[in-house]
Amino acid sequence: MRKRQKAVAGAVLAGILTVMAGCGSGGGNANQGNDGTAGPQASPSETSVQSNEKVHLRFTYWGSTYEKEVISKAIDKFENDTGISVEGIIIPSEYETKLTTMIASNDAPDVGYLGPPTAYKWYEDGKLANIKELFQSDTETVESDFVDGVIARKGDGIVGLMNNLESFALFYNKDAFAEAGVEAPPTKPENAWTWDQFIEVAKKLTIDNKGRNALDPAFDAKNIRQYGFNMDLWSGPLEALLLRNGTQYFPDMGDTTGIGTPAFNQVFQNVADLINVHHVMPSPTTAKSMPAPAVALQSKRYAMVLDGQWVCNDFAKSKGLNYGIGIIPKMTSTTAVYSGALGVVFSGSKHPKEAWMLLKYITNPEISPELFRDGLWMPNRKAYYTDESKIAAWASPSAARVEGYKDVLVDPIVGDSQVTSEVYVKNFGDINNLLFPALDQAWTGKKTVDQVMAETMPKIKPLLQGTVK
Repeated sequence: MRKRQKAVAGAVLAGILTVMAGCGSGGGNANQGNDGTAGPQASPSETSVQSNEKVHLRFTYWGSTYEKEVISKAIDKFENDTGISVEGIIIPSEYETKLTTMIASNDAPDVGYLGPPTAYKWYEDGKLANIKELFQSDTETVESDFVDGVIARKGDGIVGLMNNLESFALFYNKDAFAEAGVEAPPTKPENAWTWDQFIEVAKKLTIDNKGRNALDPAFDAKNIRQYGFNMDLWSGPLEALLLRNGTQYFPDMGDTTGIGTPAFNQVFQNVADLINVHHVMPSPTTAKSMPAPAVALQSKRYAMVLDGQWVCNDFAKSKGLNYGIGIIPKMTSTTAVYSGALGVVFSGSKHPKEAWMLLKYITNPEISPELFRDGLWMPNRKAYYTDESKIAAWASPSAARVEGYKDVLVDPIVGDSQVTSEVYVKNFGDINNLLFPALDQAWTGKKTVDQVMAETMPKIKPLLQGTVK
């Protein structure tokens, strides 16, 4: 739930104010033109409309301390450039629970982040506005400009717009690889390791307390000081692996589920085997005692982690961490997954046009460069994956964008990727609430994934109602 020169930003803002003039004091639109370029400069008479009425927006979001700092700066810019007042409300934990309380108390915000499953439900309940008219009446916003799948629809309406993209990659400690004499992970999809090759490398990088790796017959699996690999066991990274095996919860946004199929079960069994058969990944219980990914990599508790690209922000700030990036191993496919929270406008807002403008403003790499350049977010527009000058503005080599980043995380978005199931599968959260607790038996080695799924599918089946339409 993660750059440009002042002259460029100024031109974009002028375009915003021009649209505001066309809408009158109650409206406004932001962001780039249809080709990704900045809008025309506004004259003083055009920008004077902002003084007619003082508009105040309340904006809720989640994130780290760093994200709060950067979002606050973006809000300050927005206020200075538009005259619109914004109260930023960060909710770092229990976000949807606290937001529910706010709504129940008639204290709903104007605009904010929301996870897709909740967004669809709240849209159906009338808590969210249909932003279709705002989207389509905005002459500087064209649907084809956006990466496929980032516009969340329900029937003929638009529920929200994905604020940013996130994808997954293999991150590794270069020093650990050098010490083990192992070649670095490939960065180009066509060179991706097979799953068996990945296991072999992970074994070489899994070291017990006496310095023996997991290929050594004397290796002590009960006393491991460095694991070759780790990943968090939730739907995001696991779906990245599902696509590597040619499946999803509902492949290709269709109405035939992949859940419980051999390809689906194989992915989960492969992960369970990393823990219980190959001993290259800690059990969930052991992983709880491990530090955060940046610290775990730096201290060589892990040699590799599969994680979301937002961790680049933490890695970049971790002094002494010599890390690299690689492509996720393949099974039958190299298709990437991307996800992202939705930006939504709440139905009770008295200023929906200004709320829409704020959403676009904050998620524009021209306006909020730090959010993209420093590792938290990836853009939601195609031009930032195809236009080299735009790519350079947010993905140029840096501590947050190490060598290989473009090959691993930028090029696949428009080349070979699918949006996460979370964005379009009905009952996604309810399905996971049954699926993942049951899979604990596989992670601990008590049952195979096939056994777990055979027991769990009768409970899950009523929830398999296809995709949101």
